[in-house]
Amino acid sequence: MRRFFYLLTVFVSINNINAQQSQPTDSISNDSLNILTEKINKFKFFGLTQFTFNQAYFENWVSGGENSMTGLLSIDYNINYIDDKGWVWDNNLTLSIGTTYLSGNEFFKKADDRIEINSVLSKKVNTYWNYCAYFNFKTQLLSGYRYFKKDGQDQKEKFSRILSPAIIQLGLGWYYKESDLAWFNIAPIAARGIFVSKNYTQNLSPGKKYFGVERGANSIVSIGASFSGLIKSNLMQNITMENKFNVYVNYINKVENIDFEWNVNIRLKVNNKISSNLIVHLQYDDDLVKRLQIRELFGLGLSIDI
Repeated sequence: MRRFFYLLTVFVSINNINAQQSQPTDSISNDSLNILTEKINKFKFFGLTQFTFNQAYFENWVSGGENSMTGLLSIDYNINYIDDKGWVWDNNLTLSIGTTYLSGNEFFKKADDRIEINSVLSKKVNTYWNYCAYFNFKTQLLSGYRYFKKDGQDQKEKFSRILSPAIIQLGLGWYYKESDLAWFNIAPIAARGIFVSKNYTQNLSPGKKYFGVERGANSIVSIGASFSGLIKSNLMQNITMENKFNVYVNYINKVENIDFEWNVNIRLKVNNKISSNLIVHLQYDDDLVKRLQIRELFGLGLSIDI
């Protein structure tokens, strides 16, 4: 009987020692896991990839018509961060590139070509308002050409390329955000620079400018104010509309000329993979082109949430 109690006492003592040794290890492991999970939860990743295709074919059609094909790939991706100290960092990448072909033409032509990066770093003042600094970058990926006919033959002349032009805009102000569906950025102090290659400016005629840049120069910088924002809404079931806009006023030169950009994307969802899109893009920039620029695309495409 004494041996039994002796063995029982030894067994309990060993179990207590093992429990004390293993407890800190488990605790450290769980704490590390919680910290890692908390860091991951502060970031939010989401976006949409779309491929749109349009095609028209005519053969012996009495009323006439031209065969055509258009393909468009677009990516809209977001990386957002928020911590418990009120810091908010929102980032967006927009990429859109497309080409079109008309029967009888020798060259494929661009249907769209743009890349845009937006980044806003802000500190919360209250639930919706933040102090902020923002960065915006725009350029194109492919070379741009002017098309013309010479001696009955299709010809093209290169007039732009990647980073020529490149537009960079920086500003300080206030950032209002209710959710990922609506935000506004008001910057009373905003600097904008247009950067180009000297290859396009060194041979300009006197008085001529290339995207607002004078002969022999490679940039033009201005100081002004900007107002930009995003609004997403549901028009009805399976139909959503996204509005992006940006307004810029130059304090130094031509204050009366207000540059603006408005991009509307209406998406008609057929199912989880297929949707139809209507894109209307309006832009006026006195430094780039002294006319209203209009881009409109409509087609059926494949959509993938990422």
